[in-house]
Order: sequence, then structure tokens, then C-alpha cells
Amino acid sequence: MDEVRVSVIVPLYNCAPYIEACITSLKEQTFADFEVLCVDDCSTDGSLAIARASAGDDRRFGFTALEKNGGQSVARNVALDQARGTYIVLLDADDYFVPEALEKLVERAEQQDLDDLYFSAQAFYESKELFDQVREEYQNRPAFDGVTTGPRLFTYFEEHREFLPHAPLRMVKRSLIEENHIRFYEGIIHEDVLFTFQTLVRSKRTSYLNEPLYRRRVRSGSTMTAKHTVENVRGHVVCVREMRAWVERHADELEEEFLRAVSRRMVDYSLIAGRIWLKDIDEADRERFLRGLSPQDRLAFYSEVVYPASALEECENDLRSSKTYRLGDALLGVPRRMRDGIRGTKEYRGERN
Repeated sequence: MDEVRVSVIVPLYNCAPYIEACITSLKEQTFADFEVLCVDDCSTDGSLAIARASAGDDRRFGFTALEKNGGQSVARNVALDQARGTYIVLLDADDYFVPEALEKLVERAEQQDLDDLYFSAQAFYESKELFDQVREEYQNRPAFDGVTTGPRLFTYFEEHREFLPHAPLRMVKRSLIEENHIRFYEGIIHEDVLFTFQTLVRSKRTSYLNEPLYRRRVRSGSTMTAKHTVENVRGHVVCVREMRAWVERHADELEEEFLRAVSRRMVDYSLIAGRIWLKDIDEADRERFLRGLSPQDRLAFYSEVVYPASALEECENDLRSSKTYRLGDALLGVPRRMRDGIRGTKEYRGERN
């Protein structure tokens, strides 16, 4: 079969209210040489039918229906097996691209002969309450117009505390994925964390396009806004375990700056898992999770996840109880609430500052 320049992968799962806007944004692209691989993961709300109707007779769109629900990683991997594009782009079915997104990405990637290209997004919120609950900021990432390796760009972002692991915010050469036998880790959530890491460490030529080409919908019921469960903990733990194993195998080849940056990032993910474990997981779910771990894995889980998060929480509680903290918080509270109120009104509607 003939190749195309870009394969856009769109996993579908119960996204009926949003899929038409997603599909329409692809049909309206100013760049035409692409295919869209929609993989339905056993939706029960008619998402696949809506996607087909939205695509109409546009032959660039292909559809696959899975026989059993496997999760987003499975759907994406099925599409990766089918992809013909020089580049791979991921698009979640409740999000969409601006019309010039693919054109700008391909132009920059070909101009600089890139293995992958990061780009920016703009979040919009279904309600003011969601904006207050889950605030996503993309405009703070520093610009980077040059070309470097994946580990060095990761280090650069991490030094500014602005690295984002979202897999849809990168365009990656399919050859990089295939030559290194990379697929999404199946059976977990937060799979973007590991996929992004596995591809970035192999990238010899990467850069960042500091433009919000992606519109990210923050809505109720998504992975980011749903109530945390033990699956959130397990997803982060698996990702850190796999990242650490790769770093340990290649430590002699890696630059010191990257080792420090990736170590800090792994600690961050472990602390996120630890906080969820302490605050959101009930005793029955904890016991079930622990029974599935070997004694060695339980040792690592307690020493690297639970107890560091517990110690950090104790330190934060001590700080919040101090008079100095309470006074400073009271003095800063009014202007902070005014600022957040103004930003909230604009940003949750998707307006630019």
C-alpha cells in the first residue's frame, strides 16, 4: 500500500458527544496527505457510528472495531500496526486540532529532519468547577527552536519544570517506533508516560514548536478528572519501574544532567502514586493490590512510593500549621483569588490570554 506523510491515530471509547468535532477538525486540515486510523474499543454509546457518519465518504479515514474492550493502549497499538505514515500523531477523540496543525508539524519536521517534534496545546474546560479542580497550563513552556537529542530536550524542559508526558503533544517518526519495537504498555492507565519516555530516549533529532496546535478538552469522567483508584497507582508504579530498568541498563551511556533530570521525574511520579494511595484508596483495594505484588515488589512499593509520600505529607502539614505560613497565606490569598477568578473566566472557555 502507498505510504502517506502522517498517520493520525484516534482511539474511540464512549466519546459520542465529542467525536464529530474531532473528526471535523481533521477533515478541515490545511494539509491533505494523511490517513486517520480510528479504533473503537467496544464503545456502548454509538461512538463508532457517529465517527463513520462524521467522516462521510472521505477515504482517508479507516475504522476498526475491537472484539473486546482492551483499553486505550490496545486500541493505539492496533492502529500502530496498521499505520503507513512517515510520521505518527495521536489525537484523543474528545480533543481536536486547529486547522493548520498537521501542515505546521510536517513543515517543521522536514525542515529540521526531526525524529520527533513536541508542540503545545490549549486546554478548555466544560465548567468553571473543572477549571478549579484540574488546571492544565501549557503556555509556560520555554521556547526551543534548535535541534537536539531527546534526552537533552527532556533535560531542558525538566530544568524549567515544564516537561509534559502527554503522547498526543508530539509527532514521532514511525521508523523510530518500529526500529525500536515500541508499543504502548497494555493493561495500565497513564500509559503516555512510558511511551513518551521510550521514544524520547531514542530520538537523535528533536525540537519543540511553541504553538498551541492541539485543543485539549477537560471534562468530567476522563482519566484526569475521574475519581482516583488503585489503577492510577498501578499505572504510575509500572511506568516508573520500566523507566528505571531502562536507565539502569544504559546508565553508563547517559549524560549526568539527564540522569539527574530523569531521577527527579521518577520521584515525581512515585510521589503522585503515593499521594493517591494515602488519600484516595480504601483498605480493601489496598489489600487486593498488595496481594498481587511479590515480596520484593512490596518492599520497593513501600520504600519508593508510600513512605516518601507519607513523609512529605507530614512535612507539609507541619509547614501549614506554622504561624508564618498562615499569615503569608492570608496576605496573599485575596490577590491570588482575584487573579485566578479572572483567569478562570477566560481559560475554562478556551480563550487566550
